Amino acid sequence: MIKIAKFSSILLLFALHQVNAASLGNKTGKMWAPYLEWSISNPSNSGNEYDVLATATFTHSSSGKKHVTEMFFDENNSWKFRFTGTQIGNWSFVTNSSDPGLDGHTGTVTISKNTNSKITGFLTKSGNKFALQTGDNGKLEAFRLNVVQFDDSGPYKHAHITTFQTDTINKAKAYAKYAKDNGMSAIYIMLTNNWLKLGAYKYSEHNSQNPDPETFRILEKVIQTAHAEGVRVHLWAWGDEAREWTPIGINGGTNGSADKRLQRYIAARIGPLPGWSMGYGFDLNEWTNDNTRSEWANYLHDHFGWDHLLSTRGYKLPQGNNINGYSSQGGSAQLRTVDGGPKNYNEVLGDISSDNSRPSLYEERHIYEREGYSLDMNGTRKLMWWNTMAGGMGCWFGFFKQDPVFGNDPGYPNPEQLRTAAIFWDDNQRFMLNMSPSNNLTTNGYVLKSSDNKNYVFYNENTSSVQLNLSGMAGSQPAIAIDTKKAYSEINVGTLNSSNSSWQAPYKSDWAIAVGKFKGGAQNQSDNLAPASPSDLIAK
Repeated sequence: MIKIAKFSSILLLFALHQVNAASLGNKTGKMWAPYLEWSISNPSNSGNEYDVLATATFTHSSSGKKHVTEMFFDENNSWKFRFTGTQIGNWSFVTNSSDPGLDGHTGTVTISKNTNSKITGFLTKSGNKFALQTGDNGKLEAFRLNVVQFDDSGPYKHAHITTFQTDTINKAKAYAKYAKDNGMSAIYIMLTNNWLKLGAYKYSEHNSQNPDPETFRILEKVIQTAHAEGVRVHLWAWGDEAREWTPIGINGGTNGSADKRLQRYIAARIGPLPGWSMGYGFDLNEWTNDNTRSEWANYLHDHFGWDHLLSTRGYKLPQGNNINGYSSQGGSAQLRTVDGGPKNYNEVLGDISSDNSRPSLYEERHIYEREGYSLDMNGTRKLMWWNTMAGGMGCWFGFFKQDPVFGNDPGYPNPEQLRTAAIFWDDNQRFMLNMSPSNNLTTNGYVLKSSDNKNYVFYNENTSSVQLNLSGMAGSQPAIAIDTKKAYSEINVGTLNSSNSSWQAPYKSDWAIAVGKFKGGAQNQSDNLAPASPSDLIAK
């Protein structure tokens, strides 16, 4: 009888599981955005809902590509999981959990082309360049990561998540617009202990041990809104220990039980969303070491269903999808820069060339005329050009005099100079993954050249003449020039041959010349640009 009772109990549990585990049907979506979401009610759960472990495995039918993502608790006995399509076609999924209510659910997804050209995929890397997944097949395209920070008038001049607590979407749009108006590609937001309790920055301001869903609802709206505007978000997870903006004071401390619970939640809830990267925080020398930093990054990567770039300012992380983040803080920092920014192009080139396996970011904040800094408008513009000409160094910029986003301060005095750089490089897609510095091709300037010798960019400062050594160029190529100090305007240089010549500018300035047919821009519209005038080109 006991055996029969046990067998009957097993059959009952199996039957209950079969009732709970069901097909969730088919959903349709588009590449990259918006994400798709499923919700499962599980009222029989006991214990801490945030500790329930459940996954959903998505498999692409034709390629076999898989994404494994965790579920997250979102209040009211509801567990959710999300998916972002990275390949067109049919996907299927199945859930897995030791909790019967969350186990064995199945479904299908059909992903189609996203016709919004502003929408791209996840930020990743290609060698030491930042790269974006694009198009219908996730092709990698070079990306210039320029993060901008505004002063939200808080006591420590940070764009806190609580800034977006009301009117979230409009404020996120305003922040994204500010980034684009100033030639930047990403906005910055700080979280600290808001992860666990919205409104709490210090660990002494709350006693929560679980993630705060309201914080995440705000954050995901900001990420989605910025992404739709073609702008990325760079997060700082924590701050410094001097202000208690760290996880040290929560249950278990850094990488302890509450911190790991949060890390799993981050991976499950915003991991499926493209559009963001994350740094560990600042002044890491106050509260971290090699082991804690590596453990944080590795744990997140292990739980991500989609890759995201992570950084630890001033330190190198283990090999992986990580950023080398440079800092001027902390005497033991391995990756150093100076207050106000690198002093010249050669310093940038040395930094980015020191590690060809991953991209680098000047995560020290190069704020316009920040107290104790010397970065004026001229220096900001030049730094932006040096970073790209060195091969794609990422950089952090900003304006602190007054809040230029939600206040009355107009911000940078010459934002058109920064927009010019963005139009030249980004809108016209002139920064390419196969480009590398080739400064021997000019005099007193800098050159990026593609590996197939079809695309060149020359940049020379304070000059009225630019040497163009194109003797190794593949065939004849069109060329344009711009004055980097002015609003964007192209000068048609004409069609150039494989030769060593010098272009004569109409006046002295900081000039950039693009040679070749690029994916975007006017040079792609016609193969019949007029040859350069003899008065403009002088053979060397």
